[in-house]
Amino acid sequence: MNKTSLFSTAIALSLAHAPVFAEQIITPAAQHSWQNAPREHFSGEARFARLPEIPNSPNASAIVEFEAGAITDWHTHSHGQYLIVTEGEGRTQEWGKPVQIIKKGDVVWCPPNVKHWHGAGEHTAMSHIAISPQAADNKPVWLERVQLPPTAPDMAKHRQTAPLSAKQLAIVPIAALSAAGDSGRLKTAIERGLEQGLTVNEIQEIFTHQSAYAGFPRALNGMNTLQAVLKERQARGIRDPQGKAATPPDSTDYYALGRQTLQTLGSPAADSVIANHEGIDRALKAHLFGYLFARDNLNYVNRELVTVSTIAALGKADAQLRSHLGITQRLGVNDQQLQRVFDVLAKEYDPQAAEQARRVWAERAK
Repeated sequence: MNKTSLFSTAIALSLAHAPVFAEQIITPAAQHSWQNAPREHFSGEARFARLPEIPNSPNASAIVEFEAGAITDWHTHSHGQYLIVTEGEGRTQEWGKPVQIIKKGDVVWCPPNVKHWHGAGEHTAMSHIAISPQAADNKPVWLERVQLPPTAPDMAKHRQTAPLSAKQLAIVPIAALSAAGDSGRLKTAIERGLEQGLTVNEIQEIFTHQSAYAGFPRALNGMNTLQAVLKERQARGIRDPQGKAATPPDSTDYYALGRQTLQTLGSPAADSVIANHEGIDRALKAHLFGYLFARDNLNYVNRELVTVSTIAALGKADAQLRSHLGITQRLGVNDQQLQRVFDVLAKEYDPQAAEQARRVWAERAK
């Protein structure tokens, strides 16, 4: 049965035996009576609100909202159940079969007495309307907890396995000169970056990522400088490739995703004192390591090159610089390659800043 047929059947079940009213009845969302889902049957945070009864109908319905990562236990329904996904992206699984992804607009029919579970995605919230046929006799039977395989931090797919390319090294002066506000030399660095193969969208993403460290004024000035360079090059008949645009995932709990990213990178910020300061904690995890790292037109290594170069240019942030140099190394950029980064900083930005970065890295084991 296709989704349209399932949806039509679900609505028909809900409206069967319903009387004809003289006028519409509207129940405002604010009047829903929300209850927390019982912890003994749900893993994670979820809540539900029963929808108004349809007179003379044997069916019942409810809205259920799952926060990211929240799922039900294994269970069955004696008369089955319809699920209509209204927001987000979730998961469901029938016993003995693979996990299925369900998205907004999908309709799921859980047959009678079939063992299954359902809930949010790992990093995505999900809401659905649940319709229970023959509600008076439709008894749920709750079974064991769902044992999903743990999500291991996957550093391997983000690791650099080859020496840093000239294109990657071109990121270093662009980020450093933008952080320093040196628009004159930044124009030259952008020209070189384009010649080394950086696309327009990649350079724009350098400034987008940098905004989390150097602030929006520097990032916006960098964007303006890029546009000036492109205009000059177009006047000379040069058409630079736009490149891939960033496509971050939809309906994502970026805070949860950011926490996982930090665990993957092995950064102490995941468990640091920052967690006691809600505003900074959320900006760091949800915006920087969640949303920005999910933008897929700069990989993790290139984002760390932006960060290292930015912090080195800003100066007086040795602890943060040391931390990000460590992340860069864990991403596969070895000591020899880091020295190449420092050499580029010295040659194309500032020898003193490069020397300080070398000292910071050399002192990591002390």
